[in-house]
Amino acid sequence: MTRASSHPLLEVENLHVRFASTDQHGRYATLHAVTGVSFRIAPGETLGIVGESGCGKSTLARAVLRLVPCTADRLHFAGQDLRSLRGRALRAVRREAQMVFQDPYGTLNPRMTVEQIVGEPLQVHRLVDDAGRRRRVIELLQRVGLSDDHLLRYPHEFSGGQRQRIGIARALATNPRLLVCDEPVSALDLSVQSQIINLIAGLRRDLGLACLFIAHNLAVVRHLCDRVAVLYLGRIVELGPTTAVFDDPRHPYTQSLLASVPRADPDEGRTLPTLTGEPPSPLNPPHGCTFHPRCPFVEPRCREIEPTLQAHAGLDHGHLAACHLAETLTPNATAHALSGLRA
Repeated sequence: MTRASSHPLLEVENLHVRFASTDQHGRYATLHAVTGVSFRIAPGETLGIVGESGCGKSTLARAVLRLVPCTADRLHFAGQDLRSLRGRALRAVRREAQMVFQDPYGTLNPRMTVEQIVGEPLQVHRLVDDAGRRRRVIELLQRVGLSDDHLLRYPHEFSGGQRQRIGIARALATNPRLLVCDEPVSALDLSVQSQIINLIAGLRRDLGLACLFIAHNLAVVRHLCDRVAVLYLGRIVELGPTTAVFDDPRHPYTQSLLASVPRADPDEGRTLPTLTGEPPSPLNPPHGCTFHPRCPFVEPRCREIEPTLQAHAGLDHGHLAACHLAETLTPNATAHALSGLRA
């Protein structure tokens, strides 16, 4: 993995995303999609965001690019305050921070050829003249494993994996410094997922790209990411170097996610808690720790006091957890406690 610079490219502090909605009785309510999220990404670094469906991963990805309304104490990209940018200034920043979307079937204009799709950012940002645009598009297609034979074809003529390659080529057109990937392989067949992951890994290495990588596939995150943030109900509950979080998870939710990963040997015993129940509604999040209704180790203070994301004794440098019991819930201690609960 790339060794990242100590100077952050993207700084997010106390970011919130809320939407106006209605509850089950039709009354006005606020949906808390993302709550108090803070993290940094250094140049050349890849940060993975993992969590269950509906936990706010995609909303967070869009918020950091100002694609959905948000509030934050700090939202800086390359030293610029994204909160204050409008119009042309915001468009200039988006030239350096591009997004690869989840659905390769719905994010390419069916009325445009590949040449028009990939060349559009070049035209919008006025990066090359008309004469040089086709040459640049061909270079981008070759970089993602396609050729100039595809220039005049339309999206419906391609497979899902090829469409995602076109989307990646479009994102690379402006020579971005940050690539935001919103579950870029989840809509693809398993047979082509590894190809796209290897493509992103190679581009990151060759171009020195920083990456915010949204995924629910933990094996992909472990392979690709330098650090990982675990999101639950719009909040980061654990954050740290990927190896530390995966090998020594200290939040019960992280432990549950890891326990839910399918195993090659179905008879192999599981030593971590598996998830039970459904996540609470973001329209009415629980008091205290938001995970406490599903946590097998819940204590009275968990229902009243919201834990902060912080360092704890026994954790590696940079490994943070938002759990009152983080110092005692080592994987071995968790396995021992669970054996007692099951007895």
